[in-house]
Amino acid sequence: MAKYFDEENWIKTLQRPDWYLEIVNEINSLKDLANKNNNPEIIEEIYQFFERQLENDKIALAQEGPEWDKERKPIDAIVIHHTSLTPGITWQRLSAIQLINVYATYYANPYYEEEKHLRGKPIYSGHFRNGRQVFYTYHWLIRMDGSWERLLNDNEIGWHAGNWEINCRSIAICLDNDFENSLPSDFLLESVAKLIKENYSQVKPERIFGHLEINPKVTCPGNKFLTDWKPKLIELLKDLD
Repeated sequence: MAKYFDEENWIKTLQRPDWYLEIVNEINSLKDLANKNNNPEIIEEIYQFFERQLENDKIALAQEGPEWDKERKPIDAIVIHHTSLTPGITWQRLSAIQLINVYATYYANPYYEEEKHLRGKPIYSGHFRNGRQVFYTYHWLIRMDGSWERLLNDNEIGWHAGNWEINCRSIAICLDNDFENSLPSDFLLESVAKLIKENYSQVKPERIFGHLEINPKVTCPGNKFLTDWKPKLIELLKDLD
């Protein structure tokens, strides 16, 4: 059983279509507690719980809803992210994390006037993998061995940038590590450059952004991105011309 929240109550609450209206506030309080006490165990417990409930189909979700992907535009931008976690995250864990941090947060407080009616409705991403609804917001995950893992398809909009216009026309590439205060290896950057060159050669260098350039409220993909490894990535892309 969970140490930091009432698991039985959460399981019961998750059966309601509007479960997030109650649970999101509890999660935010637990995150504040985790940060205050420097206790990552609290966050890990939350993510494990949601991953397990998704796997067991124990969360009330919609099977139909807004067709956001119809707003997809021609791809002309790349946004770089990092997980800010230790390497080796699974797509199942990523889906659970972003169900909580992205979709549940938005459904609890939609900020576009025409979508205010979504509050209280069951959550719907419109994205499926092996018949299951998924909530990860990236198109690619770059592993530390340089391999690429496809997440969303290119015709699907990822809710990743904090800017809907950018979301509609961008590809989200996420590095599977925490680069808040460190640098990815040259080998890893070469892999990112190759992915971009082979799949999105139409994207101009000036349209390659870090998440923090789109959303100044975040530091993703790290404090050294703008000064150190973005210039190196751009140079690597030029070398591939």
